[in-house]
Amino acid sequence: MRHQGGLRRFAAAAVAFVSLTFAAGCSQMANPTYDLQDVGCTTSTPATIKTLQSKVTSDGKLRNGKQVRATDGDVFVSAELHLATDDKHDKGDILTWVTHNIDNGDFFSVDVNARDDSTWPDADIDVTAQGARESRACVAPNLGKTPAQIRCEADQSTGNVPADFNCEDL
Repeated sequence: MRHQGGLRRFAAAAVAFVSLTFAAGCSQMANPTYDLQDVGCTTSTPATIKTLQSKVTSDGKLRNGKQVRATDGDVFVSAELHLATDDKHDKGDILTWVTHNIDNGDFFSVDVNARDDSTWPDADIDVTAQGARESRACVAPNLGKTPAQIRCEADQSTGNVPADFNCEDL
């Protein structure tokens, strides 16, 4: 009996270790950090966001679009979905698509949010593809920010807006 109790405690500890290791691994996959200057983030054009918006099924607007060109040439575009019912500073979900040619308007849904909230066809890759998580990381610093707030913060960094001006009110 005493031997079985020890075996049960060992089994419970092993299960806990495996669960924590798995959870830690998943959290690192879901939220990696990047040096955004090294990633090659660029702001998506209004035309690209308008094209993606044309197949968004949720009642909301895409904002804060960023894109990254992967080493294989594919372009990953991520944007925040700001729902109509959200306050202007609420943080929305990030949606991610991929295209082989940014100018032809053929996009594919990479992540579950893009698949659930748009009618763009599913990509044959997921967010673990090189370029996908990077494009998401490019959007993350602007979640919950209005375009006016982002412009104001950029102008503050160049000295065109006083540093003590509160851009968060925009």
